[in-house]
Amino acid sequence: MALRNKLHSLPKADVHNHFHLSGAVELLKEHYPDVQFETPGSFDGFDGMMHFIIQNVNALMQSSDDVIMLMDIGIRSSINDNVKHLEASVDLGLKKYFDNSLEALINAVGQLKEKYKTEIDFRPEIGFKKSSELDEVYRDGIVCIESEVFTGIDLYGEESYQDLSGFKEIFQEARVRSKKTKVHIGEFSNAQSIVEAIETLGPDEIQHGIRAADSEETIQLILDRKIRLNICPHSNVALKAVSSLKEHPIRKLYDKGVNITINTDDYLLFNSTITDQFEDLIQQGLFTFEEIDEIRQNALQGF
Repeated sequence: MALRNKLHSLPKADVHNHFHLSGAVELLKEHYPDVQFETPGSFDGFDGMMHFIIQNVNALMQSSDDVIMLMDIGIRSSINDNVKHLEASVDLGLKKYFDNSLEALINAVGQLKEKYKTEIDFRPEIGFKKSSELDEVYRDGIVCIESEVFTGIDLYGEESYQDLSGFKEIFQEARVRSKKTKVHIGEFSNAQSIVEAIETLGPDEIQHGIRAADSEETIQLILDRKIRLNICPHSNVALKAVSSLKEHPIRKLYDKGVNITINTDDYLLFNSTITDQFEDLIQQGLFTFEEIDEIRQNALQGF
């Protein structure tokens, strides 16, 4: 308990977070007491997770008020874990709950930034699925990155056998406007897919990227490009991308000098805070407290 209290008291950053999936289950049930929402503990890979979201989370979202509530719960959950800096992706597809008004979605996110500005440094990112229509991504993405609300972009979805070249232009536009760029790759896909994503999109950061550990050349490219890997260990285990925390390649990546952070991914699905993960990584002998504290501080640098 002493270790947990010590870890909880430390200020943290969460930089791999899907906003409307980032709330604590107990807070969700406070607002939706009739909803029977139980996280399964593990999922049958990415497809199993998506099925759970469709059946359980999407069923809650009947209006823009529901989406705003889920996002609000996400911020409060971060604050409860003493997260001081939050980078969370807002899925572009959520605009359908706002009568397909992108302006309404942007305004809602902006109002949440204003509401919690004294409690947390919240920097929302506009998120795109790899299956999205490219014309819509570019049209709406430009509006978002030109707004004063969004500070970056995040590309996610299926990892293997994906042609990412269609997203090259929006990544370039984001860089021109000094917005942070992120791409999900290398959780289920191989090390070569990470190389291809880096060479195609030139991201600032990679969400997951754990399969880089399988290739010295990929690790070296990440080091050369000074790319940070925003890793979510409990998520990786729950989705069976790795068999256990003990077998997680995060330690190898750290030992190779890769800049890593530890994040929640989807707290609503995986029921694991950053404090939970820090504690488990120490108790299972993967890291010392001092090493975890170094990783924690690295995540907060520059803010």
